Amino acid sequence: MQSLKTLLSIHKNVKVRATKYFILLVLAIVSLFIQAYMHNYNIVYIMMFFLTAVAGTSTIFGMLNLSPLELKLLSNTRVFATKTSPLTFLANNSANYAIYDLDFSYENKSTYLSNLVANNSKVISLDFSFSKRGEEKLGSIHVESFFPLIHERKFRDFLLEEKILVYPNPKGISLEQKMSQAKHSSGDLDDFKGLTRFEQGENFSAIHWASLAKNERLMAKRFEYSQAQEKLFFSFNELSGDTEDRLSQLTLWVLEAEKYGYAFKLELGSTIFDSKKVGIDAILDALAQY
Repeated sequence: MQSLKTLLSIHKNVKVRATKYFILLVLAIVSLFIQAYMHNYNIVYIMMFFLTAVAGTSTIFGMLNLSPLELKLLSNTRVFATKTSPLTFLANNSANYAIYDLDFSYENKSTYLSNLVANNSKVISLDFSFSKRGEEKLGSIHVESFFPLIHERKFRDFLLEEKILVYPNPKGISLEQKMSQAKHSSGDLDDFKGLTRFEQGENFSAIHWASLAKNERLMAKRFEYSQAQEKLFFSFNELSGDTEDRLSQLTLWVLEAEKYGYAFKLELGSTIFDSKKVGIDAILDALAQY
């Protein structure tokens, strides 16, 4: 009785759905029944009951396979609107036996684990994408398995209660372009610093064509700005475009300033953020929630 209660409890979380191979299994059992009924062959009866027992046992083992699985959000990289970002999860097996054939999916993205040993965990990564900035729910992660036989698909849906903050899509003119346009307040542009990989959105005038001629990757020239850390000031009100365009531009500049190690101040509404005092993440949070 206790085993039946346990199985019913598991059935609430683990669902079973037939595949195309289930039809073949049914046809095989029906054919064997007809043969046994017409010719009264005991061996055919035995074979028919054997297939039925195997199919039923497979369902039970398949449900037990998924029932001890636990899934927890670990941490996430910065997530930007309209961009694909990987989030990491901890897949934990709380049972004293191994579980097999685990396919984790979110929308049209998926990752696969062939097995997860007893009382152990593995870190998995799934790609997420959100259409707009702000606070977003993660939704459900779908996990399915064909273990041990493929005539049925066993699956579970994990509803994630966590919310994440989606930052504005970073786009617009590059920070180097902005600093070049106002070099009288940003330092001397003639101080050559070196070469780095060319990033999308940068000014084409910064391309180092000689490196491209040598069949190397596309590189960009970098310059030293002697007073950059004292003069960088970004203002929402001074930018053109709608709210989303302005926030996207500010986000791009904040990320590039972080990349190059520039300190800055950012004016957003009636608040001025100092990167030296509040940090980059706090500023990005404010842009996401504006």
